[in-house]
Amino acid sequence: MTDPTTLNVTINGTGFAGDYTAQTYGLIPHRNGVDIHLAGVTSGHFENAERFAAEHGVAKAFASHAQMLEAIHPDIDNIACANATHGPYTIEAARAGVAVIVLEKPPVVWPGYGQDRQADAVTRKRESMEYLSGILDTVAASGSRLLYAEDFVYVDGMKGLVELLAEAVERGQGRILWQQGTCAHQGSHAPAYDTPALSGGGALFNKACHPLGPCLYLKQAEGILRDGRPIRPVSVSAIALQVLKHQPEASARHFRVLQNVDDFGRITVLFDDHTVAEVVGSDLSVSGIRNELRVISDFAQYDMRINPNNENELFLPDSDIAGDLLLREKLPTAQGTSFPRPRQFHAHGYVNEMNDAVDCALDPSRAPQSGPLMAWDTMAVLMAAYESAEATGTLVDISEYTRDRQFPSSSLPDPRRFGAVFQRQ
Repeated sequence: MTDPTTLNVTINGTGFAGDYTAQTYGLIPHRNGVDIHLAGVTSGHFENAERFAAEHGVAKAFASHAQMLEAIHPDIDNIACANATHGPYTIEAARAGVAVIVLEKPPVVWPGYGQDRQADAVTRKRESMEYLSGILDTVAASGSRLLYAEDFVYVDGMKGLVELLAEAVERGQGRILWQQGTCAHQGSHAPAYDTPALSGGGALFNKACHPLGPCLYLKQAEGILRDGRPIRPVSVSAIALQVLKHQPEASARHFRVLQNVDDFGRITVLFDDHTVAEVVGSDLSVSGIRNELRVISDFAQYDMRINPNNENELFLPDSDIAGDLLLREKLPTAQGTSFPRPRQFHAHGYVNEMNDAVDCALDPSRAPQSGPLMAWDTMAVLMAAYESAEATGTLVDISEYTRDRQFPSSSLPDPRRFGAVFQRQ
């Protein structure tokens, strides 16, 4: 019998993202001859790393990311910690020669935050893109591959739509005309969320980025399937508001009132083929998380109700009977009628996402479906969105970033290798 291939996996961060990362690797479909080994974890507080290791069966806790990389030489390094650490940790992982770096969203935060500087949105955009450019150059020079962990890209509905898109392109259609997406709940309770230096922004930056990812990916896939090159965003209009902060105290009963970041953001994205996407990020959903995407094309309309989804319906006259079960992410109460989401990690794309990382670790020639192109275009849109919002919704041209920076074909996604979810007749 052949000895199994062991992939050593490390995790940075012990909060919500670290938790689902550790659990997700245990849900990846079985592979003969492959052992996925959770080899190390680190946190800003060593005691948290020790607790996390014990809870999730991670082999060892480490006091620092650099120490963990030196000791383990991981095949996959997951950067699932505070947004402000994304950039430095990605550089450390690339310089250590990690094969696959899984970077949670958003890619980076404006570096000026760490220097206690103030600047307008134009400056923040320029400096953030310069910072990200250096990071991506370091990753490319090291031979590492970056998987930008936008889980919405990896949901089964998206995989199915890409299958359908490929069929449509072969038949002379396959034009994605208008996309509309939402990510909302009643406000993150992570302490870092209301601190721009740690989070990088509010609902626009940390929630609108979720539906933005699949909108960007579908246009990439459409262009690659038809013309061999991705379709890129070229201009952005947006608003970013602090709604709850300006309401009476009684209005805050079901929400976290954010003092320093936006709790509502809307972004309109125009692509270089004159098509459009509109996405909303919001901390104003009183009924728990909402993840939705609508796609209008020249061959179909596709509506993805990721959460809530009425596949399952539950009525509980008394919430106490549910104990501590979380029926749906951010659901504030189990009482009454709800739409439970079993296997939420799979429904939200995490399993498919980490499976892509494993595929890349096993095949050095494979590029992630959501890679450096996704990270770059996402960051350009998000930073331009704040620039637009600061100028009361003015259209901001981002072509200097999305047209002038090209990515080698070896780093681009291959939609035909995304994976099938539909049966064939």
